[in-house]
Amino acid sequence: MDRRIIEELTRDARQSNVSLGKAVGLTEGAVRRRIENLVASGTLRFQAQVDPSFLGMQSHALLRVRCAPHLIDEVIAAMRTMPELERIYLCTGQFDITAVGHFESTAALRDFAMSRLGSVDGVVEMQSELILDTFVPAPQADAAGGSPTDDTPGGAA
Repeated sequence: MDRRIIEELTRDARQSNVSLGKAVGLTEGAVRRRIENLVASGTLRFQAQVDPSFLGMQSHALLRVRCAPHLIDEVIAAMRTMPELERIYLCTGQFDITAVGHFESTAALRDFAMSRLGSVDGVVEMQSELILDTFVPAPQADAAGGSPTDDTPGGAA
């Protein structure tokens, strides 16, 4: 049942608990308790996603970082304090860390990479890639082969 609630919330996170309950066959109170438990366990999180360009962040980049192996945790801790970074991933492969960042301009990205991230003890190598556009995954058809479960446009987000 929790999976059905999460699927419904993924489709429309702003729907009321009453409409969510109707969709999954539970009462409003049962839905509310299940959501509270999912949030308390860390399984479900809610957040508002704002288009970074609305906030003046015109440059969107992937930052890849190779670290001294014994300092990876310290590099991640330092990166977690940098508000420009939206997500930080510990990875396998050529680079240890990949981060997604938003910057006012390419000059601001350059300054961040050279002055802030590049000065963190343990950073051995960096690579940045500008993101030109972002696309939302195409809506998926439901298991019965019916209509898509998500009416989000497939174009740029």
